[in-house]
Amino acid sequence: MDETHISREKSELVKNLQSQIDLLKKYCEYFDDGKVEFVFPMSTCLRVLLKETQQCQSLLGQLGLLERMSFVDSAHHCYNGFCCWELSNVSHQTFIDGAVYAGLVSKKAEMIDDVLTVQLLPLCKFSNSPKPQMLPFNIWYNDLVIDNKGGNKMSRKNIIENISEKAGGCHVDPNMTQEEALFREPTSLKTIISGKIVEFHPEPIYTSLRQIAWEVLESV
Repeated sequence: MDETHISREKSELVKNLQSQIDLLKKYCEYFDDGKVEFVFPMSTCLRVLLKETQQCQSLLGQLGLLERMSFVDSAHHCYNGFCCWELSNVSHQTFIDGAVYAGLVSKKAEMIDDVLTVQLLPLCKFSNSPKPQMLPFNIWYNDLVIDNKGGNKMSRKNIIENISEKAGGCHVDPNMTQEEALFREPTSLKTIISGKIVEFHPEPIYTSLRQIAWEVLESV
C-alpha cells in the first residue's frame, strides 16, 4: 500500500521551530543549575534543528534557513592549554595544562577554605571569552572543537550526533565510540595542579554541547 504524505504547512514548521528553541533554552537553564542529565534532551533538540541527511531533513533546512544562516563560532581556536582559565586565590599552586584542545569550554579554579575546587564551564559563562565570528553552516558544523592530539577529535556534528544518537538523547547504543569514552572522562583534559591530575565536571563532551546550544540560540 502506498503511503500518502501530507506536507506540513510552513506555519506549523515555524511553530515547531519556536517550540524547539524554547525547549533548548529551558534545557540549558537546567544544565546550568547542575542538572547535567539535561544534556541528553538538549542534544535531541540540536539534532532536530541541524541534522541533514538524505533520509533526514533538519527543521531549519525544511524552513530554507540552514544554508542562508550564519552561525556563531565562539571557539577560542587557541591550542595553548592555558587559554580561558579563571583563577582565584591559587597563586601558590603549580599548573601543568595538557595539550588537549577543548575550544568551547573554560576552566575555573579557586581556593575556598584551603580546598582547591575546579570546574569546567561553557565559554558563554567566561568573562573574557574571545569575540565570536560568524561561519556558514557546513564549516561551523564540521569544525573541530575537541582534539587530544592523539588521533581523537570531535566536531560539533560529532558531539551532537554522539550524544543524541548513541549516549541517550533519542537512543542508547550498547557500545561507546572511542571519542565518547575518552571525552566523558573527567581527567581527559590532562590538567595537573600541584602534582594531582584534575577531574573536571561536567565532563568535556557535555560542557562542549552546552556551548554549542548557546551558539545555536545566538544564531537563530
